[in-house]
Amino acid sequence: MSTQTINGELLARMFRQASIKLNQQREHVDALNVFPVPDGDTGTNMSLTMKSATADIANRNFETVEEVAKLVSKGSLMGARGNSGVILSQIFRGFYRGCGAKVVLTSDDFADALKLSAQTAYKAVLKPVEGTILTVIREAGDYALTLKERDLSIEGFLNLVIEQSEKTLAETPKHLEALRQAKVVDAGGMGLVYILKGFREALTMGDAVEGHIDAFEVPSFITGDRPNFEGLSTTDIHFGYCTEFIVRGKNLEECHLKEDIVHMGDSMVYVPDEDLIKVHIHTNDPGLVLQKALYYGELLHIKIENMREQHQHVLVNQAEFESASVPEPSKPFAFIAVAMGDGIEAIFKDLKVDYIIQGGQTMNPSTEDFHLAIEKIGADTVFIFPNNSNIILAATQAKQLTNKNVFVIPTKTIPQGINSLLAFNASLTSEENYEEMLKAIHKVKTVQVTYAVRDTSMGDLVISKNDILGIVDGEIVASEKNLQDAISLCMQSAVEDSYEIATLYYGADVTEDDAQLMKEQLETDYPDLEVECYSGGQPLYYYIIALE
Repeated sequence: MSTQTINGELLARMFRQASIKLNQQREHVDALNVFPVPDGDTGTNMSLTMKSATADIANRNFETVEEVAKLVSKGSLMGARGNSGVILSQIFRGFYRGCGAKVVLTSDDFADALKLSAQTAYKAVLKPVEGTILTVIREAGDYALTLKERDLSIEGFLNLVIEQSEKTLAETPKHLEALRQAKVVDAGGMGLVYILKGFREALTMGDAVEGHIDAFEVPSFITGDRPNFEGLSTTDIHFGYCTEFIVRGKNLEECHLKEDIVHMGDSMVYVPDEDLIKVHIHTNDPGLVLQKALYYGELLHIKIENMREQHQHVLVNQAEFESASVPEPSKPFAFIAVAMGDGIEAIFKDLKVDYIIQGGQTMNPSTEDFHLAIEKIGADTVFIFPNNSNIILAATQAKQLTNKNVFVIPTKTIPQGINSLLAFNASLTSEENYEEMLKAIHKVKTVQVTYAVRDTSMGDLVISKNDILGIVDGEIVASEKNLQDAISLCMQSAVEDSYEIATLYYGADVTEDDAQLMKEQLETDYPDLEVECYSGGQPLYYYIIALE
């Protein structure tokens, strides 16, 4: 029997099944990210956004589709992570607008809502890029309008829209050179197709969808409390970094991660599940531990703390916001920065950053994370430094949720964030400071050295898994078998005669001695550069180098 209208109960079930479908396929979507550095997180970000979108529609009764769409719109906005998650939240915002005050949706109503979804998403992106999720939703909306007045059932309508969306997705490499070179389709567009297929599954499975939801719930240990280090004596610490993370992959109960890392530290907690492993370990080589874990799947909820220097320091997070009882003292300006690594965080604190939101590559904060930080700060004017291109949109969305005067400085790297903060002048107005900070972004060049997580090709570069990658302002310029060669090629590409200073921030799996040797090598190779070296403690990246 075909379905002619969607009521509130059915729409809620459709969104919940879409969340399940996307969660099932998140690894596939992650794997489509063409950049071969450890940032394959589109599927993860979209799935986390969907979980937030559907959190408030579980186990509730709805009389209208408007009620459901409103909760989904709000939930997805607050939980939006990464560019893909923010765009998805705007798609759902447009869908909510399309629902209006309707009690039920016909296929014609659904078509109108899809068109508004596309229009809203495009308006939210400053420079829309074709060949992405935006293209897929736009063509889905346009095609849906051509189906109006054909008296289609909801199943028949979705079948045709999904068919068109898959055709559009297959053509995304025609719009983007990076997709064409890597021979993949757009990850965000793929995620959207899975959401549409989830909608259809809810119709074909009927009430049986309810029996499938619990089977895919994330185990409760994912939100477990962190260990309590109060009273810990640093003289008793043999392994200095408390390292926590979750590995998500397939058939993890049979993997050998425990044997791979157990000898690398102590105080190990290892909780396996079918597709998730929660790991806690004290180690002196957190980067190496994470690298071992990446072999088995994607990483979530990474936390690395230096127990010798910061065992009594609790990073700002949601729990702090909720438990704080004394308001922050009022001041004219305040700063929020996103960072990972105890050294990087300490540098931002030295630059008078009020709140550090832990995050970065593979770990994108949500819109709600930024909103909570903005509201907690005792200042009417707040400057935000995302320090990652995939986090800028979430920060920008948070700006729209507050009455405070918020300026998002679109920093894409840690050096850009540091340079922008150094440009701040308390004697200037907030608008003047914003302009000066924007200028400061372009006065620093960023070199990043990491490793490849997959085989691919980028332009003339043939990249093999585990190659050392050198990246200059977001462009891969080197793929080598050893660290020194990669850095040498990066510096040859990046250094200009006008540069006077090179600042090295070495990562969690680089020793101080090795970093000093690298500093000395750069001083020899570039005698006109003043080379500075700091411990950044960042995971995944061996070195971050700022050139000014």
